[in-house]
Amino acid sequence: MENKLYNLRLDGTITLLAPLSHIGESLGIDSYLSTDIIIGPDGQPVECFLYSGNSFRGILRDCAAKYLLDKLGGIAVPLETFHLLFSGGSIGGDQSLDIDQARMYRKVLPAFSIFGGGVGNQIMEGKLKIGSMYPLVTECQRVLPEKYRNPEAPSWKKWTYEKSYTRRDDSKQENLRQYIAEAQNDGLLDADKQPELLTDGQGQPEKKKKKEKDGPATQMRYTVELLAAGAVMYQRIHLQDMTELELGAFVSALDEFSKAPYLGGKSGTGHGLCEIEYEYFYPGDREARGKFIRVSENRLWLSRPAQEAKEVYDDFLLQVYNQYIEGRAPELKKLLAGE
Repeated sequence: MENKLYNLRLDGTITLLAPLSHIGESLGIDSYLSTDIIIGPDGQPVECFLYSGNSFRGILRDCAAKYLLDKLGGIAVPLETFHLLFSGGSIGGDQSLDIDQARMYRKVLPAFSIFGGGVGNQIMEGKLKIGSMYPLVTECQRVLPEKYRNPEAPSWKKWTYEKSYTRRDDSKQENLRQYIAEAQNDGLLDADKQPELLTDGQGQPEKKKKKEKDGPATQMRYTVELLAAGAVMYQRIHLQDMTELELGAFVSALDEFSKAPYLGGKSGTGHGLCEIEYEYFYPGDREARGKFIRVSENRLWLSRPAQEAKEVYDDFLLQVYNQYIEGRAPELKKLLAGE
């Protein structure tokens, strides 16, 4: 089973449970959704919102790296190794190809192997091909698989809207002034807290002088274009020549993502919450298909192939962790140390 290589295609449906912010352009304080040019149903180029596959790839890479390091006891790594795991590293030095080094990385770090990146002076190609997310709208009918096409689908603009927000200046709120050191030193608090700052030197009350910085509270309004909650998008992912360990590393990334399944920006205010369901099938075999993974908030459903691959990966990480803490994993120790 270890030598089996997986070549799968995953068809995913992403359902938004909250509005999505995925900024492509900003004009002043206003931000607008990212768009791309695709060929519409009439054969003409048309602008349409797409959620970048590169953005989701970055989310999954972070999730895979976090899952790995947590399983290794929550270890801290040097900055160079951190960038390797979370950002894909970088390229530098004279160009040469070290096959043995590349094989060592793939063997010891399956999570890095599937995403790829820069190692020393060479690029390791990843085994994941992650496409953009296409909304199920009229503009995308040509690029959607047949089962997702709908000639009566609305325009993507019907699924978007603009919403304004206010950012207030909390330093001008009286009930919070006591927490500002400058306010205390300038005598801007109540007399019973700082009486010596509010007299004229002869024991007589002194009228507080208004300082220039005590202007009116500043409230900034800004506008964000959003894709509405309830919108559904389609995504295609290819898993190319993956070992079972690497497939397990991919599943582990989605496991970590399920703890906070948010896409795009403004997740701190609840934007981008989503549910994702992937269906797998083997290229060339229309009969071999089925549900692969379903991701929702703090819930993860795994098909049998996905569950088995994740168990193999977890067992591998447990074994590696035991060897690491016992000093019997010199290759891993060098890699995590950035050597």
